[in-house]
Amino acid sequence: MLDLSLRDARRLAIGAQQLAGPPPGRPTKQRMRETIQQLGALQIDSISVIARSHHIVLWSRLGNHPPEWLNELFHPDRVLFEYWAHAAAFVPIELFPYFRRAMLERTSPEGDGWSAKGRRWILENADVLDHVVAHITEHGAASSSTFAAPEGSSRAEPWAWYGNKPTNLALDMLWTMGKLMIDRREKFQRWYDLTERVYPEWSDEGLPSVEEEEQALGAAALRAMGITTARWLPDYFRKSWGSSALPNSTARRVIDGLVDRGVAVPARVRGWDEDAFVWADLAGRRIPLSRTTLLSPFDSLVWDRRRTAGLFDFELMLEAYTPAPKRRYGYFSLPILYRDRLVGRLDPKADRASRQLLIRVLHLEPWFEKQADERFYRSLASTLRDFAHFNSCDVISVERSNPTQSGIALTTALAALARE
Repeated sequence: MLDLSLRDARRLAIGAQQLAGPPPGRPTKQRMRETIQQLGALQIDSISVIARSHHIVLWSRLGNHPPEWLNELFHPDRVLFEYWAHAAAFVPIELFPYFRRAMLERTSPEGDGWSAKGRRWILENADVLDHVVAHITEHGAASSSTFAAPEGSSRAEPWAWYGNKPTNLALDMLWTMGKLMIDRREKFQRWYDLTERVYPEWSDEGLPSVEEEEQALGAAALRAMGITTARWLPDYFRKSWGSSALPNSTARRVIDGLVDRGVAVPARVRGWDEDAFVWADLAGRRIPLSRTTLLSPFDSLVWDRRRTAGLFDFELMLEAYTPAPKRRYGYFSLPILYRDRLVGRLDPKADRASRQLLIRVLHLEPWFEKQADERFYRSLASTLRDFAHFNSCDVISVERSNPTQSGIALTTALAALARE
């Protein structure tokens, strides 16, 4: 059994997520694909006050790169598919067999995975579902804009994202069922087609067993996490909102299988009251800790808040949906990874008209305020310069900070960098 410090555990997690050391040279589309394969899932989000989350996650690992590569990997390269894998996510096509059962189980409204409200909607709108499938079968891929709203209709609920068009929800339901897949995205809008046309190589005769599925997803999760516990493993992958891909009751059995196969190594982390398990390829490997970068709040290093607290003693907060007066850290604050610690967060906004990256507020963690030195601020300034370029911005402005001195120090470092 490995004997590890908490810093060792953080090192393993950071290394597995490809965030250790500087970005590995000039990015390529193939390297982007390999990064997503390592992560297992790249969560998609629509917030666009800066580059969207899925692009930030890749920037954190690859540095500046053409964002269109991601769309190309999805279509026409077809090496990614889109499904519920934490939330909606781009997923390596190699994992499709292990998510297919979740799709098939939802084919019937009585299947697992549907809420009572979802079941009722499917039963009451069978004609809408049939109409959408028939239209796509005859005419090819369709988007939500393909279908008109019923005459005289209004938004179902004030918050309903699908508005007054039941076909919008039907498309999403049919995608969740696996009858449709996302064929491509155009200006972030989904275009749906029949699964057999998007992925003709697949046959449901090749569906893996439940045990094979659990072992494959457990291995992919541990490989991406680097280190886990039985409590954390199930939540890396989800097959719908709030539904873990691995039931908690099977997590330890899955881990025991990974240990038996030699891909997981038992470990004890000093200070933890439960056993840990390390991806075998990382055990004993020297992992450098020299990177300073920003993380999306949807980054797979931190998306499990319990694990983030256990590894980094850091409270992850997404306040985009919190009323502005109640926000502590800002609309879309990004954690700052400095070597092996999350030392603070900043809330950026890209003013694309003026090509200015606004740091609306910079917060350092209380324990780090006195430790932050000139080297840290130089490193953060360099990171922000790259991030600004990635967001098509030329100027960086720090508006507020806590403590105040941190904003002054960062502004000074940015000015020094600009003179070089």
